Amino acid sequence: MGRLLHGQCPRCRALQELDETFADPDGQRSPHLAPLAEVLEQYEQPYSLALYLRRPGGQLMTDLHDKTVLARYARWHLMPLAYHGLERSGLNRFQREHLRRKLQTAHVLLTHIRRRGSTLDSVTQTLVDRWLIANKSRQNQARSFLLWAATSHLIPQNVAIATATRTVDRAIMSDADRILTALRLETDESEHITDRVAGCLVLQYGLRTDRLVSLTTDHVLVHPEEPGVLGLQLGRDPLWLRPRLSALLQQLINERRPLAAPLRTRETPYLFPGLRPDQPMTSNTLQRRLTRRGIPSTSKARNGAWLAMVGAVHWKMLADLLGLADGTAHNWHKLNGGDRASYVASRLRASQPPTEPE
Repeated sequence: MGRLLHGQCPRCRALQELDETFADPDGQRSPHLAPLAEVLEQYEQPYSLALYLRRPGGQLMTDLHDKTVLARYARWHLMPLAYHGLERSGLNRFQREHLRRKLQTAHVLLTHIRRRGSTLDSVTQTLVDRWLIANKSRQNQARSFLLWAATSHLIPQNVAIATATRTVDRAIMSDADRILTALRLETDESEHITDRVAGCLVLQYGLRTDRLVSLTTDHVLVHPEEPGVLGLQLGRDPLWLRPRLSALLQQLINERRPLAAPLRTRETPYLFPGLRPDQPMTSNTLQRRLTRRGIPSTSKARNGAWLAMVGAVHWKMLADLLGLADGTAHNWHKLNGGDRASYVASRLRASQPPTEPE
């Protein structure tokens, strides 16, 4: 007679949790940690041992196994994707964030599995589905990790995650409203220079406010042949601005100051500084400022700008100029009624001079 732990005697429960804690993804005890496991097996008080394995001491050992799995995932799955992106067109900020989020999601899922008393080799579909209920936004990233784990024989073959269906707000700001608002911001000197430049970049080039606030003077380029023309290095190719917007950008560079009055004499690298010179303005703050300047929704303004641009510039060129993911630019190209074949056809026509009038 004695105390039970989850329906088992303390000794049996402690040994079971010991095996689970020191198990590799394949379910076998890790040879690297075997000496420590053997020492803990000789512990005289199994009830205390079981409690220890559930607390930070056992969690530390579990994290060692998780880091091994995550290192393999990063080395054999994520890094090849990064190298492929570098070879094609360079790895932009959005692609880096996408890979980082994949790795972070794998860590969150592994932690959930361990905390539910399971391991990768014994994880069930029910356990994964319950995790998805609270982590719906991570569905596609988790699917990528589980597919890799199944290919590496780390999880049962019948555990899977379906591809998430994405719904994106495609509401747009009309071209008339967008162009007139941009023209007013370009010419109305009573408006603050910060709002004028940010508003024009959102309305004309569809830039996100969270990207705008991260811009520094290092992103600003001076045209080598056209005096007074400035550009922004947002993607693979420089985006050269029109003369009037270039003049506004130069004025912003000269007049930008931190928002906090006592710190306004300090130098700052950011085009849109925040309260402190070493921090940018927050995206939400900039959105609120633009709303007061007649842009009711920055997302609708961006959508309108992208839809107009893909009708005038090829989607791949647009992606390189603005630093967009190719998939994003191509989706807007399709929404505008185009397809990938149009680019191939245009290149073929350019490489083959016509032999007769078209």
